[in-house]
Amino acid sequence: MGYSRLNVVIRADASVHIGMGHRVRSEVLAEAFSEQGAEVCFVVHASCADFSKEGDFVFGSESEWHELAHQADILVLDHYGYDAAAINALFQLNPNLLVLDDNNNRGDFNCRWLLNPLSLRYSETVQFPLTGGQCAQLRPQFSKYRAVNPIGQQKLLLTFGGTDPLELTLPFIKSLFVKGFPTEFLLIMVGSGVQNAKEIQDYCRQHHMECQIGVNQVSELMAQSRFAISAAGGTLFELACMGVPTHFIQVADNQKDALAEHSALGWCSATDFTGCLPKQRVSLIDKVVESVLKTWQTDLTQRSQLARECVDGLGAWRVVETVLASRLVK
Repeated sequence: MGYSRLNVVIRADASVHIGMGHRVRSEVLAEAFSEQGAEVCFVVHASCADFSKEGDFVFGSESEWHELAHQADILVLDHYGYDAAAINALFQLNPNLLVLDDNNNRGDFNCRWLLNPLSLRYSETVQFPLTGGQCAQLRPQFSKYRAVNPIGQQKLLLTFGGTDPLELTLPFIKSLFVKGFPTEFLLIMVGSGVQNAKEIQDYCRQHHMECQIGVNQVSELMAQSRFAISAAGGTLFELACMGVPTHFIQVADNQKDALAEHSALGWCSATDFTGCLPKQRVSLIDKVVESVLKTWQTDLTQRSQLARECVDGLGAWRVVETVLASRLVK
């Protein structure tokens, strides 16, 4: 059944400071809506215009996009900048509101649907909570490539997301090299928004390391990976889906709950870099690398299986099916 008359408006930003995670997962949701025939429009603040795309509605003040919000059949919000009062104001504009959340730390607010890939509980003001790893928003490539034969998983993947705001990639590469990790097993994935990407690329060429920059088919690289060192955020759910045990680096406070929940499941571990001064990072990076090198020598089969059980990559389909099956409020 198609939904060609439905108009979906998504409010999400991306920047070096914010990162790419909100935009990426909202685009997954947008694609799933589009596949059902809906028309989708992104709304982006002018301060994040450098990361906007053709067709986005770019605004300077909140009131500029409220008419779009009011007219939408379905309004989607994926933004930490909106507190409970601001979310309630959007709900008054449009009761068919889907909020994407990660931490449940904004107090009670009203919305029709609530999407959170963590298993958190919300108040009754959320009419339809959609929570847990099976609701994680992953691109279709992940459910496809998770079926790849794991015999090909031989690499140690190093990735710090689309922007790597703390510039951790190069220090980790250097630490792994100094400590003697075999370069033929190292796979470095650098996001398109990483500011020192060329410096990383030059170092990797000099030391004969594989470095991929601005990769779209992320799942193909993860399918080659036996273990990973990664920033937290949306990448956590991608690595879980692909069955890649990981040591995560926490770089923001809002990643704490996800790391706590998934570390307890046994497939990953984490180190907190928030509040760590630049001078302290070198020694902390070395400690992480030493731990990872010990883990690399162990049998990772059970951890990989535990990871795969958390996320199957079909979350976008589940969420869109639930939303479209609902009776929209006129």
